[in-house]
Amino acid sequence: MNINKMLLTINKYSRPAIGMSNIKGIVIHYVGNPNTSALANRNYFENLKNGNGTYASSHYIIGLDGEIIMCIPENEVAYHASNANYNYIGIECCHPNSDGKFNESTINSLIWLCKDIISRYGNIDIIRHYDVTGKKCPLYYVNNKNEWDKLLIKIKEDNNNMTVDEAVTILKNNLSLEDNTINFLLCYKFGDELVKRIAKNII
Repeated sequence: MNINKMLLTINKYSRPAIGMSNIKGIVIHYVGNPNTSALANRNYFENLKNGNGTYASSHYIIGLDGEIIMCIPENEVAYHASNANYNYIGIECCHPNSDGKFNESTINSLIWLCKDIISRYGNIDIIRHYDVTGKKCPLYYVNNKNEWDKLLIKIKEDNNNMTVDEAVTILKNNLSLEDNTINFLLCYKFGDELVKRIAKNII
């Protein structure tokens, strides 16, 4: 998959050229403007250099057709998630509708890009903007926690095996199983693998 490098002009509002080290994770966002393109959102960040007082940017933007634009190198700060700016890579995702749900092309590219980043930095955190500041971003995945959990599993499944804890979360969220039921399953021989297999079949 190709990444189109369209770096922002260095400026204090969207590309401050501050070095970033000790990368701890990835923050996922939604652009908030339904049915807009990755290029249009990249150009919005670029035009902030003209100075309207807004500080905003991200390292990557993923479009409706799955195209990926790099706006800022991973070793520089982007203004996307408050205090997390200095240790987290920001990914903005385009979406077709006001509910903020990503389409299949965007999701596939997001999964690929996250895996690519993880391959360079190891088993880093993947969080929502909401988890940093409480802002309802990415909107659909704040309003639908189960869908966020599924997306996380898809991102991580080829990088490391699903853990028992991740599987238990899936079972609780999707099947509403209580702790005693899950503990009953785990008591079986190969119970850990049984629980993980059930969870993978759900997602």
